[in-house]
Parts: sequence; structure tokens; C-alpha cells
Amino acid sequence: ERNLDWFPRMRAMSLVSSDAEGEQNELRNLQEKLESTMKLVTNLSGQLSELKDQMTEQRKQKQRIGLLGHPPPVNVNPQQQPA
Repeated sequence: ERNLDWFPRMRAMSLVSSDAEGEQNELRNLQEKLESTMKLVTNLSGQLSELKDQMTEQRKQKQRIGLLGHPPPVNVNPQQQPA
């Protein structure tokens, strides 16, 4: 009779597509976290490099003070000119 009313047309579940979407969402979330972490690491690396430069400069100043035998005058505010 070709009566196909018994077939669950448009009522079947599809687990494959929902699993793939879930995996895609998880991958996207992981990618975003990775990018965020990479930005933080880059920022921290720059700060560490700055700190190293400051420490090197301080060591050089201490060595100069040691070589001269007396400390140079300390200028608290570099914007002010000596009177």
C-alpha cells in the first residue's frame, strides 16, 4: 500500500551532530583560554624584561658609587631643577 505513516519521519534523534557541536564548542572555549593565556604570558615576559633592565641599571649605579667612593646627590624629583 506504500503507507509510510509508521516511519518516525522528522522525529528521529541525531546524536552525531549534537556531539560534534559540543566538541566544537569545547574546542572554541579551549582556544579562547589558550589565546588569553598567551597574552598574559607575553605581558608578564615584557614586565620581567623591564624588571631585569631596572635591576641591571641599579647594579651599574651601585658599581659607580663604589668606584667613586662617595654617593652622588639624590634627586628626589627629576622634574625639578637645582636652585
